[in-house]
Amino acid sequence: MKKITLCLLSLLACLCQTVQAQLEFPLIFTDNMVLQQNMEIPVWGKSCKNCEVTVSFDNISRKTRADKKGDWQLKIPAHTAGGPFQLSISDKKQAKTLQNILVGEVWLCAGQSNMELRLEQSKEAKEEISQASNSQIRFFRMTAQDKARPTAKVVFDDSLLADLQAGKFYEPTTWQVCTVENAAKFSAVGYYFGKSLQHQLNVPIGLICNAVGGTTTQAYIDSASLASHPQLRQFVDANWLESAQDIHPWVLERSNENLAKTKNDVVPNRKFLHPFAGSFLYKNGIQPLLPFAIKGVIWYQGESNATHPEIHTPLFETLVKNWRKAWGQGDFPFYTVQLPAIANRSAWPTFRASQEELSKRIVNSGMVVTIDTGDSLDVHPTDKKNVGERLGLLALAKTYNQKNAYSGPVLRTYEQKGQEVHLYFDHVQELKTKDGQVPKSFVLQGYNLGGTEESIFYPEKIEIQPTKIILTLPPNRQVTQIKYAWLPNPKCNIINEVGLPMSPFKFDLKGSF
Repeated sequence: MKKITLCLLSLLACLCQTVQAQLEFPLIFTDNMVLQQNMEIPVWGKSCKNCEVTVSFDNISRKTRADKKGDWQLKIPAHTAGGPFQLSISDKKQAKTLQNILVGEVWLCAGQSNMELRLEQSKEAKEEISQASNSQIRFFRMTAQDKARPTAKVVFDDSLLADLQAGKFYEPTTWQVCTVENAAKFSAVGYYFGKSLQHQLNVPIGLICNAVGGTTTQAYIDSASLASHPQLRQFVDANWLESAQDIHPWVLERSNENLAKTKNDVVPNRKFLHPFAGSFLYKNGIQPLLPFAIKGVIWYQGESNATHPEIHTPLFETLVKNWRKAWGQGDFPFYTVQLPAIANRSAWPTFRASQEELSKRIVNSGMVVTIDTGDSLDVHPTDKKNVGERLGLLALAKTYNQKNAYSGPVLRTYEQKGQEVHLYFDHVQELKTKDGQVPKSFVLQGYNLGGTEESIFYPEKIEIQPTKIILTLPPNRQVTQIKYAWLPNPKCNIINEVGLPMSPFKFDLKGSF
């Protein structure tokens, strides 16, 4: 009996060594992928412990040695755009080769449901999909397991929680060539963004979509960054579902429903096994990508944090700092989408202002205005072409130094002249209205001349000149504040000469007239 036991143990040991000795690429490395041009390309994986590993790409070979755990990593020299190429790895026991690889520009498309919304769900989908095929665009679509999506009021069972504990949140995926079928299932915003870049730059474009409906900014930040910030540590507190203050009520409601105790309740740390929990998506969706070389990030998220705009500044600043440090590529571009118009979202004007302020303050960042693309009744507006193309214009101008317009009018300053206020703007050569009607959505706030009543009222006259707007104020009011499109669902219509909308704004006048 003892001899049989020893034989079994020996066999198990051999099997374990065989498993450990498997030569592996990380999941992001598959056939059809795009590698970032003009940048050293990290390649990593698993091998037998202490084994020499050789990586070959475009007639260049590099060698390294796996550590005691079998982990290895090296860098391929920078390449210019082109392909297709092969990428091969080998050790003393095995060899693997990936096919049809291109070198070009790689962007991460991240956020929540409006980034995730598929091209087939968007406006103008039928016509666009019919002509979408382009072998120079490639997709890597990270999709959550259906049963792990918090879209239904259900309790996550122990089997699912065990999967999440083991890091099995996303469905297995591979890089795919942009065909009619694949484009239809990919992010509409990501697709239009990538199409814009590919058309203008004429290089391969790789798009990694990591977007999950309903998710929070804090879910995309690593736990150490959250825990070290005095305003953000609430999101990784052991009792965050009960004690955290700055969380959307719906996020709390759904998280508590999904994570309600089951009959057996044997899964540890269940409170963090949810896509809304602090650091969950970083651990499951961002960390596995590191340090795959990327050019930058486009980010469409905020709906699940917009009830607490005051916490958005530290959250977003920490997110950007965290990702840039994790990738180790310096201050790569980080471009965001300002939330569009919608009814019944009272905090959205303030949240939009936070987004704009951060886009100006954070180095190598930017934001596109989408106040004209919303749907008053639907948090998922289907006009994603304008959103993706505006992100493309932003990247082409700021990252690729092309001479294209990329912003609508942005208020620069104002000047008071008696009963007139002159507004001066950047990013404009000719101000006009989109519909040819009088300008809409200007609102004044202030007091009557006696100072006994406060009210909302409107300019006596609005005059549009090529690069400025003149507001004539009512003679019987003391105006203290001027707003434009400062509503959840404003009916605004001012654009510049290329049709891009004017950014919402609010400011206090320096004194009364």
